[in-house]
Amino acid sequence: MTDIAIIAFDGVTDIDVWLHWDFLNRPLTMFPESIPQAEGVETAAADAGEDSDTDPGETGDYAEPERGRNWSVMILGTKPQHVTATGYELRTHGPIESARDMDAVVVASGPATRELMNDAEFLARLLLDPDDQYVCSQCSGALILAGSGLLAGVEATTYPTAREALESKGAMFVEKPLVTHERMAMAAGCLAGVELDRWLLTQLIDKETADKCIDSGLGWGQGIERVYV
Repeated sequence: MTDIAIIAFDGVTDIDVWLHWDFLNRPLTMFPESIPQAEGVETAAADAGEDSDTDPGETGDYAEPERGRNWSVMILGTKPQHVTATGYELRTHGPIESARDMDAVVVASGPATRELMNDAEFLARLLLDPDDQYVCSQCSGALILAGSGLLAGVEATTYPTAREALESKGAMFVEKPLVTHERMAMAAGCLAGVELDRWLLTQLIDKETADKCIDSGLGWGQGIERVYV
């Protein structure tokens, strides 16, 4: 079972959730025959949600993720529902504590990352370990990785307006759309997330599958013809 988490929060940039949600689900939607049903398998987020002390409160229970396949993408948050930057009510599949059990995690972006990077309670709940899972960030999501101490002395990239905040945590900012390490990757700019997903799918599956999934969403002359023509 391969589990991927997208970390969301109030004020999260919409595309920084949905771009990854779409492309990271394409191995499932494009190649269903290669990802068979697996009986008796439940997602880590669902299990963690049942055992967690997190109180759904007045926003309702966590959304039920799709079960029974060996590929799973879930949106995790600090509560069952977050409101995005455009006001969309985004239901999550489980608490952020579940991220520690995922094979890969993508931390999304938004103005709130400036506060979350210094929020000890939030960071204590979101425990990530690039020694045994892939840890990625989109735009200012890198600030949360930096706040967790993962980017000290490490080359990293982020949204231009978050550069100073990133450097304040000891990261070595570089002007690149994508920076990758052995098990960490950071994208700067919403559409740079496309190549972040290509990199992550390559690590989790293989380059051929990753290229087909990503190229299927590009324009004519940019890649889509390699999949369908």
